[in-house]
Amino acid sequence: MRSIILLSPAKILLQHEEDEWMSTLGDSSLIFTDAAHMSELIDHLPSMASSLHFYKNFNENAAVELDTLRLAKQLREPLVIALAEADLLRAARVNDRLQDRGSALESSTLLYRDKYLMKRRLAENGIKIAPMAVVTSPCEIIEFIERYGYPVVVKPRDGRGSGGVSVIKDPDTLFSWLHEQPYNSFHNLMIEKFLDAPLLNINGLYLDHQPIIISPVRSTVTCLQFLEGKSLGFQMLANANPLHTECMKLTRRIIEQALPRFKNMLFHLEVFHHNNELVVCEIACRLGGCSVNDELREAFNVDARLSFIKSERLGKSTLGVRLLEPVRLVGQINIPPRSATLIEHPITMDLPCIRRQTITAKIGKTYSRMQLTNGEIVTAIVSGESEDDVTKNLDAVDNFVARAFIWDK
Repeated sequence: MRSIILLSPAKILLQHEEDEWMSTLGDSSLIFTDAAHMSELIDHLPSMASSLHFYKNFNENAAVELDTLRLAKQLREPLVIALAEADLLRAARVNDRLQDRGSALESSTLLYRDKYLMKRRLAENGIKIAPMAVVTSPCEIIEFIERYGYPVVVKPRDGRGSGGVSVIKDPDTLFSWLHEQPYNSFHNLMIEKFLDAPLLNINGLYLDHQPIIISPVRSTVTCLQFLEGKSLGFQMLANANPLHTECMKLTRRIIEQALPRFKNMLFHLEVFHHNNELVVCEIACRLGGCSVNDELREAFNVDARLSFIKSERLGKSTLGVRLLEPVRLVGQINIPPRSATLIEHPITMDLPCIRRQTITAKIGKTYSRMQLTNGEIVTAIVSGESEDDVTKNLDAVDNFVARAFIWDK
């Protein structure tokens, strides 16, 4: 049984009760997280306060990595687990140094972080991607556009939360964007052809190298539209939907054949349904953001995140090695704040379709446009008898919030 050091944002830690964390992590665990939420986390996890290590600017703080390595060496059979995109590579680097020679977790994880290397590997394995290239200068950007035309997407190769993603639609947009870019930002950029197509997400869990959960959902808007203020919904595809079968096959082909395989892993895959084909946007070795873990829990009666951690700690699967079928059809909706001051909101949403809800909005707070896709103020998981039924219930929650939340105009 291994000793766990968990690297996690506060948002994830607050999604589980203290007894769940204690039973999952065991007695000798340590948790590294952001100091900005110190008081909230100590209130939420009072019996685990001595296990919490807080850092200012946690995601960008380089000292976290060496502190993790130093403390891990003091534990019996240590293992570092990361649950968010920003922590994946530093956890892999530390684990490489804790294990026997020959461990290559960092290089394997990099193929789930560097979007260019990732998609180049997928293309080499015959998996459909949009045209793309690394760009290190404005000249290379215009050369790509001359070849493939507008619109294009420029983004960091290691981006997260849709941060730094720009859609360039025409020459005016290009030059407006260039005027805002520091020249040293070009060392980490890639460009790809923009696809105006519906987005599908597939989230899930592998244990002992076997798929346990593969859950395709349809996105109601894009992540960029979410950042612009639209509510973001995810609706599960019914098993009878032909796209469900296609997504299942593609997911297994990517994880089991094209990319490095981990014994246990969470994953988040994004694909476009473009011209009746599935075109890969990206894949990560962690769950999607928002409330994906709650969505999976309501759909499969399994906590994917905690099951993953337990299996890592115990060295064996806690769920067997069979692919689970959903017990119900669900969807989730994430509602962003307006650029205004919140005057009033209800404590809860009394709608029969809601299975789980979270309202983090604060009365009297002045909100601005979200910078990353993790700043929603309302989240709800709804169920339904069919895809259409789930769609109606997602709309019902969105309309309820639009009516019941009062903003200072």
